[in-house]
Amino acid sequence: MRREEFPVGRPDWERTIEEEGLTYSIDFPGDVHYWNEYAAYVFTPEEMDALRADSEELHRMCLQAVGHMASGAYGTLGLPAAAFELAKSSWNAREQDFYGRFDLVYSGIAGQAPKLLEYNADTPTGIVEAAVSQRSWYVDQRLDNRSYVHFNELGESFIGRWKHLFAAELKAFAQGKGLQPHLHLAHVTDEVDPSGEDKENLWLLAHAAREAGIATTMIPIDEVIFDEENQRWVDAEGTVISNLFKLYPWEDMVTDSESGYDRLLFAYYDRMQRWIEPAWKMFLSNKLLLAALWELNPGHKNLVPTFAGHDGGLRNWVRKPIFGREGDGIEIHAPDYGVFAKPEEDDFFNSAPESEFIYQEYVPIPEYTGIIQSSNHPVIGSWVVAGRCVGLGIRETNGPVTDYYARFVPNLIKAEGLL
Repeated sequence: MRREEFPVGRPDWERTIEEEGLTYSIDFPGDVHYWNEYAAYVFTPEEMDALRADSEELHRMCLQAVGHMASGAYGTLGLPAAAFELAKSSWNAREQDFYGRFDLVYSGIAGQAPKLLEYNADTPTGIVEAAVSQRSWYVDQRLDNRSYVHFNELGESFIGRWKHLFAAELKAFAQGKGLQPHLHLAHVTDEVDPSGEDKENLWLLAHAAREAGIATTMIPIDEVIFDEENQRWVDAEGTVISNLFKLYPWEDMVTDSESGYDRLLFAYYDRMQRWIEPAWKMFLSNKLLLAALWELNPGHKNLVPTFAGHDGGLRNWVRKPIFGREGDGIEIHAPDYGVFAKPEEDDFFNSAPESEFIYQEYVPIPEYTGIIQSSNHPVIGSWVVAGRCVGLGIRETNGPVTDYYARFVPNLIKAEGLL
């Protein structure tokens, strides 16, 4: 893997990415673009094949780890007991899921396997840039004429997954024996997400569902209502919600006692025909998964030593909150590499009990120098749908933590003989 720069950007590219749905590249006037128009990470075909195979093996290992976690090996995973039982029941029912994204560190050195940092299989975003924007960048730059290839099957895999999940209803509808299946998709409110990131990611998933033949309705998450009189889930218009895709963390919903969502979910979860993602994704969105993986597969080439609630004797470690996202609450203590980082003043991350953290051996993220950005540390996002790796999305940062200030960079494939 290497980083190449493409100094000639497309005419009016900022408008292009916004029209594609990447409305969140700039958060405020004067902000640095999240979308990087001027660089790409280039893989050999052999590297890409290996990344895909490793991602698919990791996914299989994660599913095996769920059973271990569901046994109570790690308590209730920092969740209320009722939430843990809900996740366990969902897993035992083998409720079908949709997608996930691994975060991997890859050195680009021959013979070194990518290492798993974490798995977001409940609320992964970054779909617009991974599925649409980097593909159009590749086409507009006419890079096929320079013997580059872009691996990207996200859109097709989303459509295929919707068709699979709704296969029975779609077949009945086609035969005139049933109604067209209907999917509600819930996003956070505009007040919470003024940039529209949640809504734009959800729109792309809704578009794929419509391409699969499913009717869709997008709603804010607070318009998912339980009608206790009629014992059914409805939206603000009173339309019954039978199938719900929610881009909202399960751990937040099952602890929301203020609105009463926790009580409603525990009592009436089974009144929804499909929750997507299902409640068992609480196992995969919890960083205790990383400790379970290491316990079950010590020394595996794609894993690093990880321990729950203690450092396991590690000299160089990263301390992560089990429910953290976007780099929140991460502390790095890596004296052998001269890397140290600690969250800024934050009452939760500085006072939470150790049981709410995991310790993972520090893995140095390779540094790639560039002209436009002098220091670049990439983390690979590997997308998995139905157990298959279907595309990559790479974010790079100036420092050691991939956080809100990361840049998204396209990826390409090129055979070494064509350099």
